[in-house]
Amino acid sequence: MTENVPLRETGFFRLWTAESVSLAGAQVTAFALPLVAVITLDADAWEMGLLSAVGSAAALVFGLSAGAWSDRYERRAVMLVANAARALVLLLIPGLYLLDLLTLYAMAAVAFVVAVLTLVFDSAMASYTPRLVGKHNLARANSWMQGTVSVGHVAGPGLAGVLVQVLGAPATLLLDSVSYVVSSLNLVRMPKAAPDRAADEKPEPHLQAVLAGLRLLARDRIQRPLVIGAAHFNFFTAMFFTLYTLYTIKVLGFSSLLFGALTMVGGAAGLLGAALAPRAARTFGMGPTLVVVFALPGVTGLLIPAAVTVDKPLAALFVGASSFVWSFAVVINLILCETIKQALVPDRFLGRVTSAFRFVASGVEPFGALVGGALAAGWLGIPRTLVLASFGLVTSALWPFFSDVRRLRDIAAQVPEDLPGDGDVPALAGESGGNR
Repeated sequence: MTENVPLRETGFFRLWTAESVSLAGAQVTAFALPLVAVITLDADAWEMGLLSAVGSAAALVFGLSAGAWSDRYERRAVMLVANAARALVLLLIPGLYLLDLLTLYAMAAVAFVVAVLTLVFDSAMASYTPRLVGKHNLARANSWMQGTVSVGHVAGPGLAGVLVQVLGAPATLLLDSVSYVVSSLNLVRMPKAAPDRAADEKPEPHLQAVLAGLRLLARDRIQRPLVIGAAHFNFFTAMFFTLYTLYTIKVLGFSSLLFGALTMVGGAAGLLGAALAPRAARTFGMGPTLVVVFALPGVTGLLIPAAVTVDKPLAALFVGASSFVWSFAVVINLILCETIKQALVPDRFLGRVTSAFRFVASGVEPFGALVGGALAAGWLGIPRTLVLASFGLVTSALWPFFSDVRRLRDIAAQVPEDLPGDGDVPALAGESGGNR
């Protein structure tokens, strides 16, 4: 793993292939799980909020520990174990369905365990990628990785829409289990990446390791407003998407096939965002670009509740346009935030900072999901709750706008190549004594 070789010569594309296959399967699950709840179990708005909240609660319960584990053990091994466990756990849903034992609580338990394992896998991969490609390749590598997410959005829901229509939602979940096996077959050929510490250095106690990641995140003037903005954004995103499937299937009357096709539009937009993110950062600067992409999803999210006021062809156009712009903006946001984090944080802390970021940013999602489900089931109703969530999403842009993030141009020009990591928590680039 060297610093100055082209991306194609680092072995990165084997990692990219493994992640592409895994995420395509994960998108099948993300598409099929709520459909199982809506179609097979006849879940209402509150139950959909509960299912979404339990799945996202993994970040609250195990989010911080996931990063500490990935910084303690060899990263490739961590990813392989997480893949194997996810494959086995997902087999429970079709198995329970065949035995006529499937309940909403069983689905919630599976969603929770898979989410925990995904946190572990993602923390390990976030630490593994910089070691594999070097700092100068990070922006391109992250663009490819977020392109992977978009490949999953394109291939997963489209395939799932057909399979749900033909086989039913529970059987469709078998594909995700197989995808993790295929992903692992690619990972076993990758080089190992043990944590970057001295041979005679003992690992930190678990609690101390977890707190180190939180301190690093809290003390950085660039990452602190980004993680708060991400938490703000994700709270209202959870409100929105808790109701999205129920609204499009039950209120707008879309078939699962049409729903899958419109989701594919968002996946294609994500691919475009992944391709254009480095260029947008160079042209407009990282900070101004981040401010815009934080606000855009909320603006176009208003098209979704507006779709109920028009006929079905125009409603489908509204949903497709919103999905396109939303995915385009979110992918650019993720690429730039990931590149900033990987450039600022030393290798030995990267897993913990990744998990700390996700703990803060994703830990609010269960509350957003429950609030969305409760408001929609109560006096506000589904369309007005979607409007409220959209306005909330727009205001998430205020955090990067009223901070040093707005003035951030090129992270590579502002961060030293080697940051201190000699045992104590290092001061991050951009940090000064008066702004902690």
